[in-house]
Amino acid sequence: MSHSHRPISLTAQRAVRFLREHGGAAGSLELAAEILATRVPDETIATRVLEAAFAGDSRLAYLDGVWRISERGTDQPLPPSPPRHQEVEPDPDRVLLLLDGLPQTPTEPFRLTSVSAMRLQGDNVVAACGGDPAAGVHGNRLRRSILQTLVGAIPIIHDPPGAIAALEKWLGEPLPSPISLRGLAREREGLGSQHDLETLVAHLGLAWRETEDPLEMADTLDACLRQLREPGERLVDLQIGQREGAGAIDWSRFDFDREILRALPSAPGTYRFFDRGDHLIYVGKAKNLSRRIASYFRETGPSRSPRVQKLLDALYRIEYEIAGSDLEAMLREAEQIRGDRPAENVQRNVHARGGRTARLLSILILEPAEPPSVLRAYLIREGRLVGRVSIGPRGGGLTRIERVLDDHFFSTPIGPTTIPGPDLDVEVVARWLAANRDGVVAFDPTDLRTSQEVIERLRWFLDQGSPFEPDGAPIFRR
Repeated sequence: MSHSHRPISLTAQRAVRFLREHGGAAGSLELAAEILATRVPDETIATRVLEAAFAGDSRLAYLDGVWRISERGTDQPLPPSPPRHQEVEPDPDRVLLLLDGLPQTPTEPFRLTSVSAMRLQGDNVVAACGGDPAAGVHGNRLRRSILQTLVGAIPIIHDPPGAIAALEKWLGEPLPSPISLRGLAREREGLGSQHDLETLVAHLGLAWRETEDPLEMADTLDACLRQLREPGERLVDLQIGQREGAGAIDWSRFDFDREILRALPSAPGTYRFFDRGDHLIYVGKAKNLSRRIASYFRETGPSRSPRVQKLLDALYRIEYEIAGSDLEAMLREAEQIRGDRPAENVQRNVHARGGRTARLLSILILEPAEPPSVLRAYLIREGRLVGRVSIGPRGGGLTRIERVLDDHFFSTPIGPTTIPGPDLDVEVVARWLAANRDGVVAFDPTDLRTSQEVIERLRWFLDQGSPFEPDGAPIFRR
């Protein structure tokens, strides 16, 4: 099949570039190691792996025991590599996102039926995942995989109307300033806002291939991106300047600029917004500080909610604090909201009993911990965080937990004002627990009769290895 009948293969493109830079020929073992980072036992198996990866790309031929650049199929040359003597700042990783679903209508939003993501570092595929977002436990694991794939990368998407909003709702957080090929084609090629990917491919003079293979479709997305970018244009600049009205942000109003936002860590934590008078106006938490804070500046004008616009109108300075996990970030957020009562955080009067906050009168929350610990335990009593304890594989930390239980859970009832520890906004905690049942184990220790019975339960968890699957999903829920 002629090369002109299929999108350019990323793997084949890497192979052609390697051969051009290394003498024009290479054996299968060498080529597989260099472009796929794969070690295989012999030349025959390596050849089969490469043939599958190249998918019949006509630029490559295996002759006389080596791969060479074929004389045919070279009518679509590779984009030129920059001269080796020039210092070129590499683009961040990019994530090619593919969304399928039921289209948006005047009465119904776009509904996702399939999500796939492929992360590329230069021309190298470094991660890929995909599946049905509604597939129960597998859908939850897919969501975590997609979020992990996106960390620190630039999302690239050809988004049907309403698709990004549907994806963000499913992910539970906004995308980090995605580059919309649909929007880019509208701005630079004059295509209508409702065009589909096949129309864009035809307009750019590329070959459309009917396929359900997400990797081949990702190749097509990447080929469209290459055609739509200006020569030498950096993805970061394209990301910042693409959205309509992005330039309307007056950065001189703030005590920071775009470069500082780019340097924010891709880690869980809390952030605090201050006005020009240094008054705290808002406290938030994020699984990914860089992604979350940047989302406030992603859109302007009518696309921005009135609440966000009000925050930005008052904002002058930002502080942030990294946390060890999303749960720890949430607890810090709940503590800071309760203690500092920022003007733009919704303030609540929570009744002592009733509803979902009643459980927070007494609760023990477990999450996976980094080695050498196995678990991390948080103990909340009467709306206060009375203990934060790491548990080792041999039970280190259990004695401290037992002491906290004896003092504050199984002793004579005491009033909230006599319990030490940070005061929490329990509604924040309750909402987080309701939304993260697949990430923690939580139970009321006073459902058991004594602190010793609680410790026995924790020891049983340790004997089983952990109450969590290796990917962090809980085995046990209460």
